[in-house]
Amino acid sequence: MRGLAARAIRTPLLPALAAGLAWLLRYWHDIGLDLGRTPNWAGWFDQSRYIASARALARFDFAAGEHWYPPAYALVASPFADLVPAQPFFLPDLILFVAAAAAFIHAMRPLGMGPWLAAAVFALSTLALAPAAGLWIEPWTTTLSAAIIWALIAVVARMIAADHPPGRGLLIAAGALAAAPPLVRPADGLVGICALAVAAAIGARRGLVTPRRIGLVLLGGVLVVLPYALLYLAIYGFRVSNYIRSGAAQGFAFGDLPWKAYVLLVTPQPWFPGDRSLLETLPFLWPGCAGLVMLAVIGTARQRQVLALIAAVAIPFVAIQLAYTDFQPPGLWRFQNAHYLKWLFPLGGAGLWFWLKSFGVWRHWAVAMAATVALGALACLRILPVPVGEDRPARMLLFEGNLLRHWQEAYFASALIRDDAGTLNNVGRFHQVPDERGERALAVARPFAGHARRLDPGESPPYTGWQAPYARYGERLSVGAPCWLDRPACALPR
Repeated sequence: MRGLAARAIRTPLLPALAAGLAWLLRYWHDIGLDLGRTPNWAGWFDQSRYIASARALARFDFAAGEHWYPPAYALVASPFADLVPAQPFFLPDLILFVAAAAAFIHAMRPLGMGPWLAAAVFALSTLALAPAAGLWIEPWTTTLSAAIIWALIAVVARMIAADHPPGRGLLIAAGALAAAPPLVRPADGLVGICALAVAAAIGARRGLVTPRRIGLVLLGGVLVVLPYALLYLAIYGFRVSNYIRSGAAQGFAFGDLPWKAYVLLVTPQPWFPGDRSLLETLPFLWPGCAGLVMLAVIGTARQRQVLALIAAVAIPFVAIQLAYTDFQPPGLWRFQNAHYLKWLFPLGGAGLWFWLKSFGVWRHWAVAMAATVALGALACLRILPVPVGEDRPARMLLFEGNLLRHWQEAYFASALIRDDAGTLNNVGRFHQVPDERGERALAVARPFAGHARRLDPGESPPYTGWQAPYARYGERLSVGAPCWLDRPACALPR
């Protein structure tokens, strides 16, 4: 009996359920547990479409007009559409949070983290800070994605850490989980490819890759993709959905990664007034990254293999998200686009634990401090605006404008900018952001060429018509204290 109790304590289920209780308390605190009341987020763009899709699936309505996003997340909620009609994602999100916590616990085991500690890290890194908590207690497709990605990492980590060849069930599970992310969010398709590539590389070195095992992985993928494909065909037929068309039209700018990484991860100042970066909002990610680097240096071979797996999944994933042209600092917290990256937050929490733990051993502490300083030095590379003339490409244009406009009206305005290289539209090719004198335009698809003029139908006289900017700014790289410590040095030059 005592042994049974000990095994129950070691199993990830009880710690994951405890994390679920923390989610429930946070939900009660922030939203309330009156499940008959329609919450304010039900009218938001994304969430309203999730709900419409879940309700349509519950009544077997496959009309394409009812399903904007890929239907996987709505499908999870469809059984609850009649049970909790006002908040159909309440129970699914709670279940998915527990599932993600359990998968995270499994994934952290080869790194030497016990189940209760891993559950505490998961709960604290996702729920303790209000900006992060909102990404988990409100419906987002990435809640399902997070559970899938951590389950995939846990399964592949188990395959890596095992001293024996992987069993049939594990191989089928790996294939199924690798195929699932793009069915929730198409941009996440590289996750499964990267995870399986690491597993194949390590397995090949051990002589474990055989046609039979490859076939079992493919079988797992087919078991997931085939029913989803049938559902997709029932809704959209052989057409590409409007959501995928919209995302493809928005596009990716991989050449813009250094600037995007700076304004999203380090600081958006002074380019985007009043916004905050990921590190400014969730500061534990800095020492968390240093802790993971430290573990990669001083850890065992098995720990390094698992960290290599996580890095192989996380780094391309982050690069794709940062390259997405609509992922900009104003949307990071204002529209909660930080949810794109939320599955990584518990990883930062785990790294923070290893970082704190290093203080007990001198060599570990020295490595952790070196990694902390190195990452801090990267934050001291500042990308700041510099005035440029018509003969040089510009990252930002400043326009006089109506100061009484609603922020969102100006941000989403159907504005156009015409320059020597062609015509750009707001949101798709550049982003318009209100400031103290009107609006500023930030280039996201390509730099602004010379003789730029803006046409914004929402402006009032005297700002109507094709309007010239009163200032043009390019980029300059400088070295100094991070802008959150030295804001005067990072002020916009006038």
